[in-house]
This record gives sequence, structure tokens and C-alpha cells, in this order.
Amino acid sequence: MKKIAIALFVLIVAAGVTFVLLRPQLATKQYEKGLSLTDSAQFEQAIKKFDKAIWLNKKDANFYNARGMAYTFLQNSSAAIADFDKAIELNSEVSDFFLNRGKSYRELKTTDKALEDINKAIELNDSSATAYYQRGLIMASQGKFDEAVADYNKSIELDGSNLEAFYSRGESRANLEDFMGAISDYDKMIENEETPVLAYKQRGIFKLKIQDYKGAESDLEKALDLEKNDKEIFYQLGQAKHNLNKIDESVALFNSAIKLDQNYEQAYGARGGAYLKKNSFKQAIADFTQAISLNNEYKRAYYGRGIAKALAKDYKGSIDDFTKVIELDKCFAQAYYNRAVSKAILGNHQEALKDYNVIIELDSRNAEAYYNRGISRMNIQDTEGACSDFNRAVELNYQPAEQMLKLYCSSR
Repeated sequence: MKKIAIALFVLIVAAGVTFVLLRPQLATKQYEKGLSLTDSAQFEQAIKKFDKAIWLNKKDANFYNARGMAYTFLQNSSAAIADFDKAIELNSEVSDFFLNRGKSYRELKTTDKALEDINKAIELNDSSATAYYQRGLIMASQGKFDEAVADYNKSIELDGSNLEAFYSRGESRANLEDFMGAISDYDKMIENEETPVLAYKQRGIFKLKIQDYKGAESDLEKALDLEKNDKEIFYQLGQAKHNLNKIDESVALFNSAIKLDQNYEQAYGARGGAYLKKNSFKQAIADFTQAISLNNEYKRAYYGRGIAKALAKDYKGSIDDFTKVIELDKCFAQAYYNRAVSKAILGNHQEALKDYNVIIELDSRNAEAYYNRGISRMNIQDTEGACSDFNRAVELNYQPAEQMLKLYCSSR
């Protein structure tokens, strides 16, 4: 019996020694299974495998990093950061560990820590296209678009296959009003994507910015062919059609945008502008009013409604709207101009003069403002001031002022 007990003890010890020796191999197998599950998007199952790998071997930084990535895909940034912390504690010389933690901090909007980690990742590996891309995203989120573009440039230089880098660079270029540069980035995306609805949409919007209305129309129609439920595509295509004087088509597109979102204030405002162009003042006023009800600081809607009211000969109502525009934006020169015209039509030339004075202060080369101020000055018997204004309007090549000089100022 004693010999049997000794033999069993030896077997148990041997098995224990074997298990200890095999632990690293067993851990690696669990780790590899976890990676395979991660590749097939089975993240929760992958985490269980990484748990086993870590239980078998708590000293391998890669295991923590892999589990952290699985948590990242499950959008559990806090758990991911805890794993990346451990990975970095075990090995602080691996660029990707800092990169991955930086991404998680960025997701949590902890920008300072994110930037610190991404910078460290670049310090450890200055050939990491992903690190430069991530830093570009951080710079863009801080409104540092020049720096963002520089990082995207470096990322694309290192890896020209990352279409997200082209997209993000296009956004930052657009924020810098480099619309041609933004368009070239979306050209690249369209060349390399099978269904580039987002690229067509954004490129179309940027073409609107540079007043390439035909190009915008073409791109946005392609985007609409690919996506029928995006209200912004209908809205932006409506803007392109409006600028091409295809007013009925633009109205139909704004209708579709509003059908998708009954609270789409910009679509009501744009449709109001289209009705205004059709001289449908009642419908225009209704749309501008609806836009204002959704956003009582929508200055373009107040301005459009003011124009519509003036054209419908509701001059007092138009003055109220232009006054509201000026309250919202004291440098909106056209609001002063149109308010002055409405005041002058109602015979209130002294008040009109105040608005013309502001316009000329904002833009000393506004020939029409000099011309109209001259007319108001004539109406209050200030002939000398009127002739001075007409003369200045002529100097600025405003031909109607020449007739006024001949009629009223020739003896002067």
C-alpha cells in the first residue's frame, strides 16, 4: 500500500510539473483561439479565451492588449483601458499598446490623455500611419485643422489605402475652406469604394461651396440613387437645383426632405426661398414662419420672410423682420439695406438715412446705398447731401445715379 501511495504521489507531482511546464503553451493556444474569435467578430467569446490565457500566464503583455482590443470592439472603453494599462506595465516599449489606449481615451473624450498616448506611440514608432491618423482626429476635434491636415498627410504618405484618412482630411480641408482640396480627397474615395454614397454626398456639398452647381447636382443625384432615406441629400440637391433655376424640382426635393423630418428647419427655410423665387409670397412666408417656429434665432428665415413681406407690400411687417435679423447679427448689411428701403417707401426717410449710414460704414463701396441715401436726402430737402451721394455712386460705376445728377445736380 505504501508503495502504491508513493507511486500516486510521484504521478501527481509529475502531472503538476508537466502542467506548469505546459502552461505557457496552453496560454498561447487560448490566446490564438481568442484572436481567431476576434477576427470573426465574436468578441465576448474571444474575451473568455483571453481570460483563460491570462489565468495561465499573467506575464504576457500581448494577452492583455488583445483582450483590451476585444473590449474596444464592444465599446467598453474603461475595461479596455484597464487592460492596456496592464500591457504597458509589462512592456512599455510597444507602440501599439499606447496607440490602443490613446484610441480608448479619445472615445471617452479624455483628449489630453489620448494625445499623450498617441504622441508616445509615434515616438516609439514614427512609421505608424494609424497613430498619425488618430492624432489628426484629436487635432480636428480641437479645431486645429491645419495640424490635423498635416497628420493626415503623414498618415496617407505611410499608408495610402486608408480611405478614412482621405475622408477626415477632406473634412478638415473643408473647415479651412480649402474646398478644392476636400474635393480631391473625395475623388480618391470614389475611385476606391464600391458604393461611395458618403463620398458623393460630401463632394457634392463641397461643389456647392465653390458654386459648381452642375457638378454638385451630378454628385448628389448619384448619392440619392444609392441612399433614399438621407434628408440632407434631398436638401443639398434641392439647393443645387435652386441655384440652377430648376425651382419646381428644388421644391419637390425640399418636400422629400421635410417628409423625412417634419422638424427640418433648414428645409423649410430653403423651400421658402424657392417659393420666393416663384413669387409665391404667401407660401414663402408660411415656410419661413415654420422655420422660425423651429428655431427662433434663424436669421436667414427672418431675412427671407422680410423680403417676402416687402414684395407682398407688407412693409411694416418686413421692417419688423429685418429688425430681428439685425438684433441677431449687427453686421448683416443687406438687412439694414432692405429695412431702409421699406422705411423709405413708407415715407420715413430720416429713419432710412440711419440705416444707409450703417450700410456705408460697413461697406464704403456700396454704390446702391449711396444712391438710395441720395434719394432719401432729396426727400428731406438735403439737395447738397443728395448730390454728393449721387456723385459717389457714379464714381462707383452705378449708372442710375448719372440721371439723378443730370436732373437735380447739374447746376452744382
